[in-house]
Amino acid sequence: MKAVVLEAEWSPRAGVHIPEQDAARQWAVNASQVYRNPVMELRTVADPGEPGPTEVILQVGACGLCGTDVHMYETDDEGYVLSPYHLKAPVITGHEFSGRIVAAGSAVSELRVGQLVAAEEIQWCGTCRECRGGYWNQCRNIEDLGITIDGGFAEFVRVDARYCWPLDAVAERYGSEDLALEVGALTEPTSVAYEGMFTRAGGFKPGSAVAVYGLGPIGLASVALAQAAGASQIFAVEPIAERRSLAAEMGATHLIDPLADNAVEAIAEATNGNGAAMIVEASGNSKAVMGPIEDTLGIGGKLVLAGMDAKPASINTIKIQLRAGQIFGTVGHSGSWDFPNVIALMASGRISMDKAITRRFPLGGLIDALEETKERGNGKILVKPQS
Repeated sequence: MKAVVLEAEWSPRAGVHIPEQDAARQWAVNASQVYRNPVMELRTVADPGEPGPTEVILQVGACGLCGTDVHMYETDDEGYVLSPYHLKAPVITGHEFSGRIVAAGSAVSELRVGQLVAAEEIQWCGTCRECRGGYWNQCRNIEDLGITIDGGFAEFVRVDARYCWPLDAVAERYGSEDLALEVGALTEPTSVAYEGMFTRAGGFKPGSAVAVYGLGPIGLASVALAQAAGASQIFAVEPIAERRSLAAEMGATHLIDPLADNAVEAIAEATNGNGAAMIVEASGNSKAVMGPIEDTLGIGGKLVLAGMDAKPASINTIKIQLRAGQIFGTVGHSGSWDFPNVIALMASGRISMDKAITRRFPLGGLIDALEETKERGNGKILVKPQS
Protein backbone atom coordinates (compact mmCIF):
# COMPACT_ATOMS: atom_id res chain seq x y z
CA MET A 1 0.00 0.00 0.00
CA LYS A 2 0.97 3.67 -0.29
CA ALA A 3 1.85 5.54 2.91
CA VAL A 4 3.72 8.64 4.05
CA VAL A 5 6.69 7.72 6.24
CA LEU A 6 8.69 10.03 8.52
CA GLU A 7 12.37 9.24 9.09
CA ALA A 8 14.51 11.23 11.53
CA GLU A 9 17.90 10.97 13.20
CA TRP A 10 18.01 10.03 16.90
CA SER A 11 20.49 12.56 18.35
CA PRO A 12 19.66 13.74 21.90
CA ARG A 13 20.72 17.29 22.67
CA ALA A 14 23.61 17.73 25.08
CA GLY A 15 22.48 17.47 28.69
CA VAL A 16 19.08 15.94 27.93
CA HIS A 17 18.32 12.93 30.12
CA ILE A 18 16.67 10.04 28.30
CA PRO A 19 15.40 7.11 30.39
CA GLU A 20 17.21 3.91 29.49
CA GLN A 21 14.09 2.12 28.28
CA ASP A 22 13.17 5.04 26.00
CA ALA A 23 16.68 5.31 24.59
CA ALA A 24 16.73 1.59 23.82
CA ARG A 25 13.68 1.89 21.55
CA GLN A 26 14.34 5.51 20.49
CA TRP A 27 11.00 6.66 21.91
CA ALA A 28 10.94 10.40 22.63
CA VAL A 29 8.77 12.06 25.26
CA ASN A 30 9.70 15.43 23.70
CA ALA A 31 10.74 15.03 20.08
CA SER A 32 12.31 18.50 19.89
CA GLN A 33 14.99 17.37 22.32
CA VAL A 34 16.16 14.25 20.49
CA TYR A 35 15.07 13.95 16.83
CA ARG A 36 16.65 15.95 14.01
CA ASN A 37 16.95 16.11 10.21
CA PRO A 38 13.49 14.72 9.41
CA VAL A 39 12.57 13.37 6.00
CA MET A 40 8.95 12.69 5.04
CA GLU A 41 8.10 10.88 1.80
CA LEU A 42 5.49 8.76 0.07
CA ARG A 43 6.49 5.10 -0.04
CA THR A 44 5.14 1.69 -0.89
CA VAL A 45 5.02 -0.34 2.33
CA ALA A 46 3.51 -3.62 3.49
CA ASP A 47 -0.22 -3.47 4.17
CA PRO A 48 -1.43 -4.11 7.74
CA GLY A 49 -2.29 -7.77 7.08
CA GLU A 50 -5.00 -9.62 8.99
CA PRO A 51 -6.41 -8.06 12.17
CA GLY A 52 -5.74 -9.56 15.59
CA PRO A 53 -8.73 -10.81 17.63
CA THR A 54 -9.61 -7.35 19.01
CA GLU A 55 -8.46 -5.30 16.00
CA VAL A 56 -9.99 -3.82 12.87
CA ILE A 57 -8.41 -2.83 9.58
CA LEU A 58 -9.59 0.53 8.28
CA GLN A 59 -9.54 1.78 4.73
CA VAL A 60 -8.67 5.38 5.51
CA GLY A 61 -11.24 7.81 4.14
CA ALA A 62 -9.78 11.09 5.38
CA CYS A 63 -6.91 12.17 7.60
CA GLY A 64 -6.45 15.69 8.91
CA LEU A 65 -3.17 17.55 8.76
CA CYS A 66 -2.36 18.77 12.28
CA GLY A 67 0.10 21.28 13.65
CA THR A 68 1.95 18.38 15.23
CA ASP A 69 2.48 16.85 11.77
CA VAL A 70 3.94 20.15 10.61
CA HIS A 71 6.14 20.45 13.70
CA MET A 72 7.51 16.94 13.13
CA TYR A 73 8.59 18.18 9.68
CA GLU A 74 9.75 21.72 10.54
CA THR A 75 13.13 22.20 12.25
CA ASP A 76 15.07 24.76 14.23
CA ASP A 77 18.50 26.13 13.28
CA GLU A 78 20.18 22.95 14.53
CA GLY A 79 17.92 20.67 12.54
CA TYR A 80 15.81 19.47 15.48
CA VAL A 81 12.10 18.98 14.88
CA LEU A 82 9.87 21.59 16.50
CA SER A 83 7.33 19.18 17.96
CA PRO A 84 7.40 19.09 21.78
CA TYR A 85 5.27 15.92 21.80
CA HIS A 86 6.11 12.22 21.58
CA LEU A 87 7.77 10.62 18.56
CA LYS A 88 9.26 7.32 17.51
CA ALA A 89 10.69 7.25 14.01
CA PRO A 90 10.39 5.81 11.46
CA VAL A 91 6.62 5.99 11.50
CA ILE A 92 3.67 6.33 9.13
CA THR A 93 2.30 9.73 10.11
CA GLY A 94 -1.29 10.98 10.42
CA HIS A 95 -3.35 10.82 13.61
CA GLU A 96 -6.67 12.57 12.86
CA PHE A 97 -8.48 10.04 10.72
CA SER A 98 -11.64 8.17 9.90
CA GLY A 99 -12.23 5.14 7.74
CA ARG A 100 -14.31 2.18 6.72
CA ILE A 101 -13.84 -1.17 8.46
CA VAL A 102 -12.71 -3.71 5.86
CA ALA A 103 -11.75 -6.51 8.27
CA ALA A 104 -12.51 -7.26 11.92
CA GLY A 105 -10.96 -9.65 14.42
CA SER A 106 -12.81 -12.63 15.86
CA ALA A 107 -13.45 -10.92 19.24
CA VAL A 108 -14.82 -7.65 17.79
CA SER A 109 -18.52 -7.58 18.63
CA GLU A 110 -19.67 -3.93 18.67
CA LEU A 111 -18.40 -2.91 15.23
CA ARG A 112 -19.04 -4.46 11.82
CA VAL A 113 -17.29 -4.71 8.48
CA GLY A 114 -18.40 -1.85 6.24
CA GLN A 115 -19.04 0.55 9.14
CA LEU A 116 -17.58 4.06 9.15
CA VAL A 117 -15.62 4.99 12.28
CA ALA A 118 -13.34 7.65 13.74
CA ALA A 119 -10.29 6.47 15.67
CA GLU A 120 -8.69 7.86 18.80
CA GLU A 121 -5.04 8.76 18.31
CA ILE A 122 -4.04 8.05 21.91
CA GLN A 123 -3.64 4.35 22.57
CA TRP A 124 -4.15 4.11 26.33
CA CYS A 125 -3.40 0.83 28.07
CA GLY A 126 -6.24 0.86 30.62
CA THR A 127 -4.20 -0.90 33.30
CA CYS A 128 -1.58 1.61 34.53
CA ARG A 129 -2.11 3.82 37.58
CA GLU A 130 -2.89 6.84 35.43
CA CYS A 131 -5.51 5.07 33.32
CA ARG A 132 -7.11 3.49 36.41
CA GLY A 133 -7.37 6.98 37.88
CA GLY A 134 -9.16 8.32 34.80
CA TYR A 135 -6.16 10.04 33.20
CA TRP A 136 -6.16 8.10 29.92
CA ASN A 137 -4.35 10.88 28.06
CA GLN A 138 -1.50 10.64 30.57
CA CYS A 139 -1.23 6.84 30.24
CA ARG A 140 2.13 5.59 31.49
CA ASN A 141 2.35 3.18 28.54
CA ILE A 142 0.95 5.56 25.95
CA GLU A 143 1.37 5.11 22.23
CA ASP A 144 0.09 7.51 19.57
CA LEU A 145 -1.20 6.53 16.15
CA GLY A 146 0.75 8.44 13.51
CA ILE A 147 3.36 9.58 16.02
CA THR A 148 4.87 6.56 17.79
CA ILE A 149 3.03 3.80 15.87
CA ASP A 150 1.79 3.73 12.29
CA GLY A 151 -1.12 6.05 11.53
CA GLY A 152 -3.54 7.33 8.95
CA PHE A 153 -1.55 8.93 6.12
CA ALA A 154 -1.89 5.57 4.41
CA GLU A 155 -4.40 3.60 2.40
CA PHE A 156 -5.05 1.24 5.33
CA VAL A 157 -4.35 1.22 9.05
CA ARG A 158 -4.63 -1.30 11.90
CA VAL A 159 -6.43 -0.14 15.07
CA ASP A 160 -7.72 -1.90 18.17
CA ALA A 161 -11.51 -1.76 18.09
CA ARG A 162 -11.75 -0.16 21.54
CA TYR A 163 -10.36 3.08 20.10
CA CYS A 164 -12.96 3.30 17.30
CA TRP A 165 -16.31 5.12 17.42
CA PRO A 166 -19.11 4.72 14.84
CA LEU A 167 -20.03 7.55 12.48
CA ASP A 168 -23.42 6.15 11.44
CA ALA A 169 -25.35 9.16 12.78
CA VAL A 170 -22.97 11.61 11.09
CA ALA A 171 -23.48 9.85 7.74
CA GLU A 172 -27.24 10.04 8.29
CA ARG A 173 -27.08 13.78 8.97
CA TYR A 174 -25.00 14.63 5.91
CA GLY A 175 -26.51 12.02 3.58
CA SER A 176 -23.04 11.27 2.23
CA GLU A 177 -20.52 8.72 3.38
CA ASP A 178 -17.68 10.71 1.85
CA LEU A 179 -18.64 13.86 3.75
CA ALA A 180 -19.19 11.83 6.92
CA LEU A 181 -15.62 10.53 6.62
CA GLU A 182 -14.33 14.07 6.15
CA VAL A 183 -16.22 15.41 9.15
CA GLY A 184 -15.32 12.26 11.08
CA ALA A 185 -11.63 13.04 10.65
CA LEU A 186 -12.26 16.22 12.66
CA THR A 187 -13.50 14.22 15.65
CA GLU A 188 -9.96 14.06 17.06
CA PRO A 189 -9.09 17.80 17.08
CA THR A 190 -12.62 18.71 18.19
CA SER A 191 -12.32 16.21 21.03
CA VAL A 192 -9.03 17.83 22.06
CA ALA A 193 -10.95 21.07 22.55
CA TYR A 194 -13.81 19.24 24.27
CA GLU A 195 -11.42 17.48 26.65
CA GLY A 196 -9.90 20.80 27.71
CA MET A 197 -13.05 22.87 27.95
CA PHE A 198 -15.46 20.39 29.48
CA THR A 199 -13.75 17.24 30.75
CA ARG A 200 -10.77 18.99 32.34
CA ALA A 201 -12.09 22.48 33.09
CA GLY A 202 -15.71 21.55 33.74
CA GLY A 203 -17.22 23.96 31.22
CA PHE A 204 -18.82 27.34 31.89
CA LYS A 205 -22.29 28.62 32.75
CA PRO A 206 -24.51 29.28 29.71
CA GLY A 207 -24.63 33.00 29.05
CA SER A 208 -20.98 33.49 29.92
CA ALA A 209 -18.33 35.03 27.69
CA VAL A 210 -15.62 32.84 26.17
CA ALA A 211 -12.39 33.96 24.50
CA VAL A 212 -10.30 31.80 22.18
CA TYR A 213 -6.71 32.79 21.39
CA GLY A 214 -5.48 31.15 18.19
CA LEU A 215 -7.82 29.90 15.45
CA GLY A 216 -6.20 26.80 14.07
CA PRO A 217 -8.46 23.73 13.97
CA ILE A 218 -8.50 23.31 17.78
CA GLY A 219 -9.28 27.01 18.23
CA LEU A 220 -12.06 26.81 15.63
CA ALA A 221 -13.45 23.74 17.37
CA SER A 222 -13.37 25.66 20.65
CA VAL A 223 -15.45 28.42 19.06
CA ALA A 224 -18.01 25.90 17.79
CA LEU A 225 -18.21 24.14 21.16
CA ALA A 226 -18.56 27.44 23.02
CA GLN A 227 -21.54 28.35 20.86
CA ALA A 228 -23.11 24.92 21.33
CA ALA A 229 -22.67 25.21 25.11
CA GLY A 230 -24.48 28.55 25.28
CA ALA A 231 -21.80 31.24 25.41
CA SER A 232 -23.38 34.68 24.92
CA GLN A 233 -20.18 36.22 23.58
CA ILE A 234 -17.34 34.41 21.82
CA PHE A 235 -14.16 36.40 21.23
CA ALA A 236 -11.92 35.01 18.50
CA VAL A 237 -8.38 36.42 18.72
CA GLU A 238 -6.22 35.67 15.68
CA PRO A 239 -3.91 37.72 13.42
CA ILE A 240 -4.79 35.80 10.21
CA ALA A 241 -7.87 37.22 8.51
CA GLU A 242 -8.91 33.98 6.80
CA ARG A 243 -9.06 32.18 10.11
CA ARG A 244 -11.07 34.97 11.71
CA SER A 245 -13.60 34.62 8.89
CA LEU A 246 -13.88 30.88 9.54
CA ALA A 247 -14.43 31.58 13.24
CA ALA A 248 -17.31 33.91 12.36
CA GLU A 249 -18.94 31.12 10.35
CA MET A 250 -18.58 28.80 13.34
CA GLY A 251 -20.14 31.10 15.91
CA ALA A 252 -17.68 33.78 17.01
CA THR A 253 -19.45 37.03 17.89
CA HIS A 254 -16.36 39.25 18.11
CA LEU A 255 -13.33 39.01 15.80
CA ILE A 256 -10.10 40.54 17.08
CA ASP A 257 -6.87 41.04 15.16
CA PRO A 258 -4.24 41.34 17.93
CA LEU A 259 -1.83 43.05 15.54
CA ALA A 260 -4.27 45.87 14.87
CA ASP A 261 -6.54 45.93 17.93
CA ASN A 262 -6.06 45.74 21.69
CA ALA A 263 -7.67 42.45 22.70
CA VAL A 264 -7.77 43.39 26.39
CA GLU A 265 -9.62 46.64 25.73
CA ALA A 266 -11.99 45.08 23.20
CA ILE A 267 -13.02 42.27 25.54
CA ALA A 268 -13.33 44.61 28.53
CA GLU A 269 -15.55 46.99 26.60
CA ALA A 270 -17.82 44.26 25.24
CA THR A 271 -18.21 42.55 28.63
CA ASN A 272 -18.62 45.76 30.68
CA GLY A 273 -15.32 44.97 32.35
CA ASN A 274 -16.35 41.47 33.44
CA GLY A 275 -13.89 39.60 31.21
CA ALA A 276 -14.20 36.02 30.02
CA ALA A 277 -15.47 33.14 32.10
CA MET A 278 -13.33 30.80 30.04
CA ILE A 279 -10.28 31.42 27.88
CA VAL A 280 -8.88 28.77 25.56
CA GLU A 281 -5.21 29.21 24.67
CA ALA A 282 -4.95 27.43 21.33
CA SER A 283 -2.22 29.45 19.63
CA GLY A 284 0.78 27.47 20.88
CA ASN A 285 2.53 30.82 21.28
CA SER A 286 2.29 31.27 25.04
CA LYS A 287 4.84 34.05 25.29
CA ALA A 288 2.83 36.27 22.95
CA VAL A 289 -0.61 35.71 24.42
CA MET A 290 -0.18 35.10 28.14
CA GLY A 291 -0.10 38.80 29.05
CA PRO A 292 -3.41 39.63 27.33
CA ILE A 293 -4.93 36.42 28.68
CA GLU A 294 -4.10 37.40 32.26
CA ASP A 295 -5.85 40.74 31.73
CA THR A 296 -9.00 39.32 30.09
CA LEU A 297 -9.73 36.50 32.52
CA GLY A 298 -12.90 37.22 34.48
CA ILE A 299 -13.47 36.67 38.20
CA GLY A 300 -13.51 32.93 38.84
CA GLY A 301 -12.50 32.41 35.21
CA LYS A 302 -10.93 29.29 33.77
CA LEU A 303 -7.87 29.22 31.51
CA VAL A 304 -7.53 26.13 29.32
CA LEU A 305 -4.00 25.55 27.99
CA ALA A 306 -4.65 23.58 24.79
CA GLY A 307 -1.90 24.94 22.51
CA MET A 308 1.41 23.09 22.71
CA ASP A 309 4.53 25.23 23.17
CA ALA A 310 7.94 23.86 24.11
CA LYS A 311 9.25 27.34 24.90
CA PRO A 312 8.84 28.72 28.44
CA ALA A 313 6.54 31.67 29.08
CA SER A 314 6.07 33.78 32.19
CA ILE A 315 2.80 34.24 34.00
CA ASN A 316 1.94 36.89 36.59
CA THR A 317 0.43 34.63 39.24
CA ILE A 318 -0.94 37.45 41.38
CA LYS A 319 -3.33 38.43 38.57
CA ILE A 320 -4.71 34.89 38.50
CA GLN A 321 -4.92 34.77 42.30
CA LEU A 322 -6.75 38.08 42.65
CA ARG A 323 -9.30 36.92 40.07
CA ALA A 324 -9.74 33.53 41.80
CA GLY A 325 -8.77 32.10 38.45
CA GLN A 326 -8.05 28.48 37.57
CA ILE A 327 -5.58 27.06 35.06
CA PHE A 328 -6.16 23.72 33.37
CA GLY A 329 -3.41 21.96 31.46
CA THR A 330 -4.81 19.63 28.85
CA VAL A 331 -3.62 17.30 26.12
CA GLY A 332 -5.40 14.55 24.24
CA HIS A 333 -8.97 13.46 23.73
CA SER A 334 -9.46 10.01 25.23
CA GLY A 335 -11.82 8.82 27.95
CA SER A 336 -14.86 10.47 29.52
CA TRP A 337 -16.84 9.91 26.30
CA ASP A 338 -15.12 12.83 24.55
CA PHE A 339 -15.29 11.13 21.12
CA PRO A 340 -18.90 9.90 21.26
CA ASN A 341 -20.11 13.23 22.68
CA VAL A 342 -18.39 15.17 19.90
CA ILE A 343 -19.80 12.77 17.30
CA ALA A 344 -23.27 13.28 18.78
CA LEU A 345 -22.86 17.06 18.52
CA MET A 346 -21.80 16.69 14.88
CA ALA A 347 -24.68 14.36 14.09
CA SER A 348 -27.26 16.60 15.74
CA GLY A 349 -26.11 19.71 13.89
CA ARG A 350 -25.15 21.51 17.10
CA ILE A 351 -21.67 21.92 15.64
CA SER A 352 -20.77 21.96 11.94
CA MET A 353 -17.10 21.13 11.66
CA ASP A 354 -17.36 20.77 7.88
CA LYS A 355 -17.13 24.58 7.82
CA ALA A 356 -13.54 24.31 9.10
CA ILE A 357 -12.37 22.25 6.09
CA THR A 358 -10.61 24.49 3.59
CA ARG A 359 -8.41 22.21 1.44
CA ARG A 360 -8.21 18.59 0.33
CA PHE A 361 -5.16 16.76 -1.03
CA PRO A 362 -4.47 13.23 -2.29
CA LEU A 363 -1.95 11.17 -0.35
CA GLY A 364 0.77 12.00 -2.85
CA GLY A 365 0.19 15.71 -2.22
CA LEU A 366 0.98 15.60 1.49
CA ILE A 367 4.33 17.39 1.23
CA ASP A 368 2.64 20.19 -0.72
CA ALA A 369 -0.03 20.31 1.98
CA LEU A 370 2.65 20.56 4.68
CA GLU A 371 4.30 23.46 2.89
CA GLU A 372 0.95 25.21 2.55
CA THR A 373 0.14 24.62 6.21
CA LYS A 374 3.34 26.41 7.23
CA GLU A 375 1.66 29.63 6.09
CA ARG A 376 -1.03 29.10 8.79
CA GLY A 377 -3.76 30.52 6.56
CA ASN A 378 -6.01 27.46 6.33
CA GLY A 379 -8.55 25.93 8.63
CA LYS A 380 -8.37 22.13 8.42
CA ILE A 381 -6.52 20.52 5.50
CA LEU A 382 -7.57 16.95 4.78
CA VAL A 383 -5.64 14.22 3.00
CA LYS A 384 -7.81 11.71 1.09
CA PRO A 385 -5.73 8.51 0.66
CA GLN A 386 -8.26 6.90 -1.69
CA SER A 387 -8.29 9.87 -4.12
